[in-house]
Amino acid sequence: MHTILLMISFLLASTAQSVDNLIARWANAVGGRDKVAAIKAVYREATVEFGSLQGRIKGWHTAEGRYRKEEQIGTFSTIETFDGTSGSVQQGATPPRKMDANELEQTRSRRFANSNAMFFAFFPERHFGSITTEGDDTVVLKAEGGIEWRVTFDPATGLPKTMVHNEGGRTITVTFESYETVDGVKFEKEIHRSAGNPGMGAVIRFIKTVINPPIDPSLFSIEAKKIAGAD
Repeated sequence: MHTILLMISFLLASTAQSVDNLIARWANAVGGRDKVAAIKAVYREATVEFGSLQGRIKGWHTAEGRYRKEEQIGTFSTIETFDGTSGSVQQGATPPRKMDANELEQTRSRRFANSNAMFFAFFPERHFGSITTEGDDTVVLKAEGGIEWRVTFDPATGLPKTMVHNEGGRTITVTFESYETVDGVKFEKEIHRSAGNPGMGAVIRFIKTVINPPIDPSLFSIEAKKIAGAD
């Protein structure tokens, strides 16, 4: 019995060390944990290609997980906001509506997608959830909301190569094609998002990134009139 307990303790310690090593390498690769700790909010703009359609995305994200996303692809447009507690969605010219319980649960995980995963992975003391490993090059991030993000790293750079999660019964794979450095921190420059169907893929290219823009709290509601920090 004593031997079994020792083995369990050793395995737990090894797993914790493996997680710490992968996260530390990731943090160093993007520019350092201290650099990321100084980020309170990020504003980003991107172009989108979805099949034959073209579009644009604007997003405001805070380190604690509040966000606003505005997306226009072809004639389809959406606005999505989350203020840390509740969320709203507006599609086209229809009136905005509150997220239902299921949407809200997923939003609590989705707010840490892509580069925003740094805010969860590097500072787990700020958020509810867990971080585990799969193999030697993958961490599994499970933020509040239950979605598991499998982040596989490029062994040459230590940066994320892919992020995979399941949403609505579909496996979503995000491939990080290139990175750029903004104020000493690396962010994805181009990503490819696939749902397993060649006709359901999207290419997203970021064209503007602003670190620590001024943020008006009203930004995180659909009715926001003032869009701060985009200049």
